Amino acid sequence: MESALRLRREQEAPLTVPAVCADAEVERAVFEAHFETVDELPPAFYDLALEQYRMLTAATTGYEDFSFEERLASFYYILLDALGEHRAFVQATFDDRARYQSSFRTGVRSALRGLLTEDGLVPGTNQLVTGLWPVHEVLTEVTFALIRHWIRDETEDQEATTALVDKLVAFVAELVTFRGVSSGLNLAWHIVQHDSLGIGRLPIVGRLFSGT
Repeated sequence: MESALRLRREQEAPLTVPAVCADAEVERAVFEAHFETVDELPPAFYDLALEQYRMLTAATTGYEDFSFEERLASFYYILLDALGEHRAFVQATFDDRARYQSSFRTGVRSALRGLLTEDGLVPGTNQLVTGLWPVHEVLTEVTFALIRHWIRDETEDQEATTALVDKLVAFVAELVTFRGVSSGLNLAWHIVQHDSLGIGRLPIVGRLFSGT
């Protein structure tokens, strides 16, 4: 992969299997065990970025104790670090077929869905909302907008993107882990059970809650 991206950057001629194998000092059989053509290499970079996220989180001591906010921040920072290893390549290809042909979007959505629906991180009642496909799709779009911001970010060490990630993570975590949904349902059920607000005295509502 490293050889393919470097050759793609340094030479004008199209990539070839022999050139990539020679630069990487591997046998053609090794290449063919993973890829059929050199055209599969650029999209594979995006897939490997997500694999790097999965590997790093699995190897992080105490990750299972991270809060939702900490896990979401880890997702964004690991992903941007992985993409940053070849930032020029990402700047040139994020919105062309090199990324479109990868499973990057599907992988991002899957990772976010896992965070949004994990028991112990997100209150069960909230998952009635966070478990919905449109929510996953919206956060995926937000993630892609964040990456595009990072691509254009010319501040030192992409400090503007870092600040944006921190604010975005805090905002999403506040929405996702908000206990108001669960508390609101508990309050509504208590009111119905005990008729705390005199709702039972209303003709239609009274019949509805009394079951008559």
